[in-house]
Amino acid sequence: MMSSIALSPVEAQSQLQAPPQAKAAAKPRGWSDQSYYLTMRDGVRLAVSLYFPDGVAPAKPAPVMFAQTRYGRAKGVGPGPGAQRDFWLKAGYVIAVVDTRGSTASFGGRPVDIGPDEVRDADEIIAHLASRPWSNGKVISWGFSYLADTADFATSRPAPGLVAGVPRETDFDAYLGLFFPGGVANDAFLNAWSEGARQDDLGRDPDAQLDCLARVGDCAKMFPTLQPVDGDEDYKLLRQALAQRGKHWGPEDYAGVTFRDEPGRNGYTMFASSPASALAGIRRERKPVQYWGSWMDGGTAEAALARFRSAPEAPAEVWITAHDHGQRKNSDPFDLARSAPFPSVDEQLKSQADFQARVLGGAKIERTINYYVMGAGVMRRTAVWPPADAATVRLHLAADASLTQAADAPAGVDRYEVDFTASTGGTTRWTAQGGPPAAYADRRGADAKLLVYTGPAMTEDMELVGNPVIDLRLASSSNDPAIFVYLEDVAPDGRVTYLTEGQLRALHRKLADPASLPYDQGLAPHSFARADALPVTPGKVMQVKFSLSPTAALIRKGHRLRVAIAGADSSMFRRYPAAGPETFLVHRGGGDGSSLDLPMRRWTPDAPSDGSRSANGVGEPRH
Repeated sequence: MMSSIALSPVEAQSQLQAPPQAKAAAKPRGWSDQSYYLTMRDGVRLAVSLYFPDGVAPAKPAPVMFAQTRYGRAKGVGPGPGAQRDFWLKAGYVIAVVDTRGSTASFGGRPVDIGPDEVRDADEIIAHLASRPWSNGKVISWGFSYLADTADFATSRPAPGLVAGVPRETDFDAYLGLFFPGGVANDAFLNAWSEGARQDDLGRDPDAQLDCLARVGDCAKMFPTLQPVDGDEDYKLLRQALAQRGKHWGPEDYAGVTFRDEPGRNGYTMFASSPASALAGIRRERKPVQYWGSWMDGGTAEAALARFRSAPEAPAEVWITAHDHGQRKNSDPFDLARSAPFPSVDEQLKSQADFQARVLGGAKIERTINYYVMGAGVMRRTAVWPPADAATVRLHLAADASLTQAADAPAGVDRYEVDFTASTGGTTRWTAQGGPPAAYADRRGADAKLLVYTGPAMTEDMELVGNPVIDLRLASSSNDPAIFVYLEDVAPDGRVTYLTEGQLRALHRKLADPASLPYDQGLAPHSFARADALPVTPGKVMQVKFSLSPTAALIRKGHRLRVAIAGADSSMFRRYPAAGPETFLVHRGGGDGSSLDLPMRRWTPDAPSDGSRSANGVGEPRH
């Protein structure tokens, strides 16, 4: 394959021009040392940017860090290639960043993000990079967010030269992890992100009233989203790429989607654009990865853990923090006064560099999970999730808004009139994906709009570590409810701290056979397939059981755990039902009532992460 890839005329011309450093001083920071179009198998030309140590191609062949982006290959603001470029260049890597087909400066259409052609492009790009005279033939796929998804996809491909991947903050399952968690439409993110991305790809910035295709004078103003290749200083080629886009997908393509296996109007499912859809290739290729996520960043923690569970053959180091989407700001809800992330940005880079050096040196990569414990400010390590000594503590929803370990509590029903103004606020794990990072304040006010059950005081410090599972027996007054469940810590002074959450649109409530699913979805899974939809009959009691997002937190002695139930989160999610009131009748007690399973173990600050601690210390309610 390497010998079959020809340079485009523009690329060939750029190879003959004066050394790139001769022009670098006239360019803004983030401008590449060399850039050209690379022609794919179907004739589509992709814009490639190269960044060399010291600004020139190394005399001694070097390893390559490779990223496919849809945000503009020159972007240096934020945690993408530009923000960390100097670190990796000083470490001796060549950095290659490619605009994916149909995006920003590359040619091609964009009927979908991370479509099958885009995935296949990685094979040719990697082979090309591995064959360059300045390359030692070893390529590492790399990136965060969208770039992490493409980096993860690359590890599923039989691409010669790819030796490892470092995906950070991925959407392993874009349907469940971001756009439709629990089958509930995350309209705020879908609409804002997809429309913004479409405008970038069409060469427009509506806020600044810029349009590169309409006015060539606007093109330079759109750097770093748009950067021409070398030799295209008049933007002629870039504007040709913009002019031939054709129909571009947008939020309207997925507005009517309900099921994970349901194509949008563009003919593609969101799952097909998810690395989880390439699981067979990931397992076959067994490329080592260092995989990052965060408890406080959308579904990225579950993405990292699901990938770890689902590909046991692949060497993997997982790192889960409590940071923002870019891993630059602390979002531990117990310690919001501290803005610095832990591990620090420098420590993160050193960890990634150490991993890459071990891979390049041929060392064996052990499968490990490194995770941050919220409220404790420490990292722990385990080989399995949850840690082997975590045990399940079951709490039952009981009378007087309480949680109890007693399985024989008297039966009863609690009525909840859904408040559709209920919200988690403007700084949450969901806003972190494209806006302000999570900063959950005291939730006492938020809980006043919800149905809450509070447990007994802890008799000793405990570590909550794993995926809580809620099992609700309830009836709704509508035929299309969505249930939101929040797990919280209640301090002795009354402060309520967010721990994690889960949601489920009730029509998806049928529990799935894990063997029938496309990957290991963990506890209490659902298929979200059209064939498994269960209509809701108003007034009829149903079981709604689902896993909350994974978490790790220190629950201190004297603190209590609380489960808060809602029927809406107006900050981000679509309203269910679309109109009219909603009432939940939540059944509790009687041996068949609602319950909550919590993975817990005793907290021993200086003990090994995989120690033999038992899960108890949850006392009975104090009356």
